[in-house]
Amino acid sequence: METAERRRAKRLRVNLPLAYQHLGQDNDFGETVAKDISTAGMRINADSFQCPGTGFLVKLRFHEVSKVIEAIAEVVWSQRISFSDQYQAGLRFTEISPVFSQWLEEYILINEALSH
Repeated sequence: METAERRRAKRLRVNLPLAYQHLGQDNDFGETVAKDISTAGMRINADSFQCPGTGFLVKLRFHEVSKVIEAIAEVVWSQRISFSDQYQAGLRFTEISPVFSQWLEEYILINEALSH
Protein backbone atom coordinates (compact mmCIF):
# COMPACT_ATOMS: atom_id res chain seq x y z
CA MET A 1 0.00 0.00 0.00
CA GLU A 2 1.43 3.36 -1.01
CA THR A 3 1.46 6.26 1.40
CA ALA A 4 0.01 9.50 0.14
CA GLU A 5 2.48 12.30 -0.50
CA ARG A 6 1.49 15.15 1.81
CA ARG A 7 4.05 17.66 0.59
CA ARG A 8 2.82 20.47 -1.59
CA ALA A 9 6.27 21.67 -2.65
CA LYS A 10 8.91 19.85 -4.72
CA ARG A 11 11.91 18.63 -2.75
CA LEU A 12 15.49 18.67 -3.91
CA ARG A 13 18.11 16.38 -2.37
CA VAL A 14 21.00 18.50 -1.13
CA ASN A 15 23.91 18.49 1.26
CA LEU A 16 23.87 22.10 2.45
CA PRO A 17 25.61 23.49 5.52
CA LEU A 18 23.08 24.86 7.98
CA ALA A 19 23.65 27.09 11.02
CA TYR A 20 20.80 27.24 13.51
CA GLN A 21 19.78 28.83 16.79
CA HIS A 22 16.88 27.79 19.02
CA LEU A 23 14.49 30.74 19.26
CA GLY A 24 14.52 32.30 22.70
CA GLN A 25 17.77 30.59 23.69
CA ASP A 26 20.71 32.82 22.82
CA ASN A 27 23.36 30.24 23.76
CA ASP A 28 21.75 27.22 22.07
CA PHE A 29 23.08 27.15 18.52
CA GLY A 30 25.01 24.87 16.23
CA GLU A 31 25.62 23.61 12.73
CA THR A 32 24.35 20.63 10.78
CA VAL A 33 23.44 19.62 7.23
CA ALA A 34 20.20 20.00 5.30
CA LYS A 35 19.55 16.76 3.37
CA ASP A 36 16.65 17.97 1.25
CA ILE A 37 14.91 21.29 0.75
CA SER A 38 11.78 22.82 -0.70
CA THR A 39 10.16 26.24 -0.62
CA ALA A 40 8.09 24.97 2.34
CA GLY A 41 10.85 23.47 4.49
CA MET A 42 13.69 20.98 4.79
CA ARG A 43 14.96 17.75 6.31
CA ILE A 44 18.03 18.04 8.49
CA ASN A 45 20.38 15.77 10.39
CA ALA A 46 20.45 16.27 14.15
CA ASP A 47 22.50 14.95 17.08
CA SER A 48 19.41 14.61 19.28
CA PHE A 49 15.64 14.36 19.14
CA GLN A 50 14.06 17.71 18.24
CA CYS A 51 10.71 18.31 19.88
CA PRO A 52 7.92 19.12 17.38
CA GLY A 53 6.91 22.76 17.66
CA THR A 54 10.45 23.92 18.50
CA GLY A 55 11.40 27.08 16.60
CA PHE A 56 14.76 27.84 15.01
CA LEU A 57 16.46 30.68 13.21
CA VAL A 58 18.17 28.89 10.31
CA LYS A 59 20.85 30.05 7.89
CA LEU A 60 21.37 27.90 4.80
CA ARG A 61 24.63 28.35 2.91
CA PHE A 62 24.73 27.83 -0.84
CA HIS A 63 28.52 27.91 -1.41
CA GLU A 64 28.40 27.42 -5.18
CA VAL A 65 26.55 30.74 -5.60
CA SER A 66 27.81 32.56 -2.47
CA LYS A 67 24.29 32.89 -1.06
CA VAL A 68 22.92 32.63 2.48
CA ILE A 69 19.21 32.32 3.15
CA GLU A 70 17.79 33.08 6.58
CA ALA A 71 14.39 31.92 7.79
CA ILE A 72 12.43 30.96 10.87
CA ALA A 73 11.51 27.26 10.88
CA GLU A 74 9.54 24.97 13.15
CA VAL A 75 10.12 21.27 13.81
CA VAL A 76 7.27 19.19 12.37
CA TRP A 77 8.70 15.73 13.05
CA SER A 78 11.86 14.12 14.44
CA GLN A 79 13.00 10.50 14.40
CA ARG A 80 16.06 8.40 15.05
CA ILE A 81 17.92 7.16 11.98
CA SER A 82 17.88 3.36 11.96
CA PHE A 83 21.06 1.72 13.25
CA SER A 84 22.51 5.11 14.21
CA ASP A 85 22.84 7.53 17.11
CA GLN A 86 21.76 10.33 14.77
CA TYR A 87 18.32 11.80 14.20
CA GLN A 88 16.57 13.50 11.32
CA ALA A 89 14.01 16.25 11.63
CA GLY A 90 11.57 17.84 9.25
CA LEU A 91 11.37 21.62 9.52
CA ARG A 92 8.69 23.85 8.03
CA PHE A 93 9.45 27.47 7.21
CA THR A 94 7.17 29.72 9.25
CA GLU A 95 8.84 33.00 8.22
CA ILE A 96 10.85 33.45 5.05
CA SER A 97 11.15 36.61 2.99
CA PRO A 98 9.43 36.56 -0.42
CA VAL A 99 12.81 37.31 -2.04
CA PHE A 100 14.45 34.27 -0.40
CA SER A 101 11.43 32.10 -1.19
CA GLN A 102 11.48 33.07 -4.87
CA TRP A 103 15.24 32.52 -5.11
CA LEU A 104 14.87 29.11 -3.46
CA GLU A 105 12.10 28.10 -5.86
CA GLU A 106 14.29 29.00 -8.85
CA TYR A 107 17.31 27.20 -7.34
CA ILE A 108 15.24 24.02 -6.88
CA LEU A 109 13.82 24.14 -10.41
CA ILE A 110 17.23 24.71 -12.01
CA ASN A 111 18.94 21.98 -10.01
CA GLU A 112 16.09 19.54 -10.52
CA ALA A 113 16.36 20.06 -14.30
CA LEU A 114 20.13 19.55 -14.17
CA SER A 115 19.77 16.25 -12.30
CA HIS A 116 17.54 14.67 -14.97
